[in-house]
Amino acid sequence: MANMTISLDNSTKERFMRFCDDVGLSASSVIAVYIKTIVRENRIPFLIKGSDTPNAEAVAAMEEGDLIARDPNSPTYTDLGKMWEDLAK
Repeated sequence: MANMTISLDNSTKERFMRFCDDVGLSASSVIAVYIKTIVRENRIPFLIKGSDTPNAEAVAAMEEGDLIARDPNSPTYTDLGKMWEDLAK
């Protein structure tokens, strides 16, 4: 059996310990279930999501799209085949 040490702020640790008590499991058991799930499924078993704020590259692409959309010299298409043909050039 191997040992691991984790660091948490006191408030998080206290809330976690209360949760473990509420579900009738030790902290070690809960963490072991979590780790075994990761190993078995080869993924973190919940969604990790970043900010909804777009990064600089996405903002630049959106600004470029706005400029193209407002440019009266940008081509417009009613024929999808013609669009793909022009894009291939």
